[in-house]
Amino acid sequence: MDEASVVESPPQDVLNDIPNGGYGWAIVVAGFFANVVMFGIANCYGIFSQAFATSILKDKASTLELMTVGSLINVCLNVFSPVSVLLVRFGTRINYAVGSILMCLGLMLASLTTEIWHLYLTQGFLFGFGASFLYMSIASVIPQWFTTRRATAMSISSCGSGLGGLAMSPLTNYLIIKYGVPWSYRILAFFCLGLCIVGTILIKDRFPASYRKSQPLKSPIQLSMFKMVNFDIWLVGSVIGVMGYLGPMFYLPKYAADIGLSPQDGSNMLAIMCAVNAVARIALGFVADKIGRLNMFIITSILSGIFSFVIWPFATSYGILVLFCVLWGATSGMYYALAAPITASVVGMEKLSAGLSLAFLISAVAAMGTPIMSAIQQATPNNGYIGIQMFDGAVYVLGAFICLFLKFRLTGSLLSKY
Repeated sequence: MDEASVVESPPQDVLNDIPNGGYGWAIVVAGFFANVVMFGIANCYGIFSQAFATSILKDKASTLELMTVGSLINVCLNVFSPVSVLLVRFGTRINYAVGSILMCLGLMLASLTTEIWHLYLTQGFLFGFGASFLYMSIASVIPQWFTTRRATAMSISSCGSGLGGLAMSPLTNYLIIKYGVPWSYRILAFFCLGLCIVGTILIKDRFPASYRKSQPLKSPIQLSMFKMVNFDIWLVGSVIGVMGYLGPMFYLPKYAADIGLSPQDGSNMLAIMCAVNAVARIALGFVADKIGRLNMFIITSILSGIFSFVIWPFATSYGILVLFCVLWGATSGMYYALAAPITASVVGMEKLSAGLSLAFLISAVAAMGTPIMSAIQQATPNNGYIGIQMFDGAVYVLGAFICLFLKFRLTGSLLSKY
């Protein structure tokens, strides 16, 4: 067993009896619903951003300020993940329920937005804070039920983010056109609440309550982990690579409008990107179990960078933009499916709790990629996109080569399975 959950090592007899399926698939469904809500809403924020820029917050907020809201969701998700680790002893279902309430409340309050700082507090902070509880719930409980199928199970769960975007993008655009921004938030809040209720019912710890409650309440942050050079390299490579993920997602509706496409076309493009992302996570997650998780992360990161370099700059028509959405969407999101198993392989089972906590905390830096892209665009003549496109490709490729160096340190070979 080369990976574990984010709780400390359970008794050996519990580890020896992992079902590798069974009710574990119900847990995967709960994880799928969590990802639909967390990342489905987060990924379609670009549609809300474009709607705010042309209605409620017109002349009140810049593109940089609006894009920062989307980044704040991901910053809070990662920064507050260690807080939810402290509550693991009370059970995954409690974490899941608390996160669900906070996220839905954040969406309801966002419907009252009249100033940009309202969005920072509601959809940015409150929704992101709630998402951190669901994120760690899934990261901690799925490995309790799977061994050899773990990357596959995590990939099926994480593909909810892509299918969530597929459903949420056209739905959000339709609701905004028909009912306006405020009621769109309210309807989506109740929709998400329904999914979260089902997920809360399904989610279940495999480890007994007596074991969880016997664990000492201690900080999951162990700074001594930074003494592990391989772990440091993994953190740097993954954070730099993921810095390019959110930008195209958030910018796609605005980019589509700027090249002359309709809001409906923009939402459809985002839906296509998210759908391909979901299918690819399942397929590539299965392949990752065969060729190595770190290998898959390196390959997909390089391909994502290449697509940003050579296709996105020329995507000035509907057809070419669809091509970019399909290819980039298929390769860009594998970090979220592979972060936990790769971290486990690098630091070992006994240090996975501390390793994941630091990985999630440090990866909050990656959310700054979108504000950086906004600043680059402001400095580009005529607010062009070429700087954004080159930055996105560069961070993916740089992150991949750093991880390739890590693989060589770990295995002494560039071609071995890892």
